[in-house]
Amino acid sequence: MKYIIAGGLIAAGLLAIPSLPASAQGIEIGPGGVRVDPRSPRERDRDEIRREERREEFREERRDAIRGEERRRDFDDDRPRPRDRY
Repeated sequence: MKYIIAGGLIAAGLLAIPSLPASAQGIEIGPGGVRVDPRSPRERDRDEIRREERREEFREERRDAIRGEERRRDFDDDRPRPRDRY
């Protein structure tokens, strides 16, 4: 009896394993062709959050660079210009 139950559990486990990865995949069909994404929905959400954080960091860095350039330009405008020698 133990062998029948053990065999049944092993068979059920083998049948269930191949179906698990298919539920964690995403398939997209677009103009570039078919794309299969093997990541789980949780991993895709995490990647989207990271992507948004990187975009925001880039925007902040760009904003700081523009402000620094404006400060330098304002500082240069306040200084007298040297005369041309010719």
